[in-house]
Amino acid sequence: MLHYAPIAATVAGEPPEIFPFLGTSRLEEPLTRYPVHAVIHGHAHKGAPEGALSNGTPVFNVAVPLLREHYPDRPPYRIIEVPLPDA
Repeated sequence: MLHYAPIAATVAGEPPEIFPFLGTSRLEEPLTRYPVHAVIHGHAHKGAPEGALSNGTPVFNVAVPLLREHYPDRPPYRIIEVPLPDA
């Protein structure tokens, strides 16, 4: 869980001049170095709800204004199922 976006895809829709204040691609490298199942962030209220890291790991923008705009018929939260580790 992050405050800032690790990819540009989930801030797309925000004014490009404020992208540096919404996240940084430098956050992606540690996320791809370890077995991460999903990335969750907020902060980008006009961004996109979903994207993916370069290795395909899903990235979810869960900013409440964004969720209300994109999914007006649902409550403003996401439920994400993460697989259990092998025993």
